[in-house]
Order: sequence, then C-alpha cells, then structure tokens
Amino acid sequence: MTPEQILGYPVDERTRFSVRIEIYPNNHDGRPRVRWLRTIKTLTDCQRHYIAARDESDLGASCFGPGHVFDEAGQHVARISYNGRLWGPEEWTPGQQVVAEVPSRETA
Repeated sequence: MTPEQILGYPVDERTRFSVRIEIYPNNHDGRPRVRWLRTIKTLTDCQRHYIAARDESDLGASCFGPGHVFDEAGQHVARISYNGRLWGPEEWTPGQQVVAEVPSRETA
C-alpha cells in the first residue's frame, strides 16, 4: 500500500503536495526561517525531498524541524520526522503507528 492509501488520501495525476519546514539556524534567536518544498507528486517523494533538504542543511534535529505536508487546498496531510519517517498529520504520541518508513535513497 502507498502512504496515500494508508492515510485514505485520494490522489490523481494532478495532485501536488508541499512540505513546510521550520529551520532554526542559530537555535538561540527563537525565530525560525521557513522553507517550502513545493509541487511534489507523492508522499514518498515528499520524504525524499525532506531528507535531501535536511542533509543539505547539515543541521541537527534541534535546528531542522519536522516537515509538515500540505495539499494544494492547504489541508495538513502528514508529518515527516527528522529521521525521514512519514506520520499522520496529528502530533506524535507514544505508540502511534508510522505511515511509511524512510524510503530508499533513490533521487527525488
């Protein structure tokens, strides 16, 4: 099953997602910089783009926030944790089931 099927999110060839990431490069000024990754076709590709941006930033988990995935209507569809796993849109709680593990290292 695809992550979209697991979440019950209907997709077609026109579906596009965006990932919002808060980045705290200085981690002490309290003001994040927001980075958007846009026009991504699948949730798995959202994970890949997030991982590439994370690796490119060379920042740790305290400075590079999780990815929040939105559809074109602005609906919060999923979250991507620092390790690249995909979760439902709700805040993480102990025992919550992961939607998708980290995808293979194919290029996004």
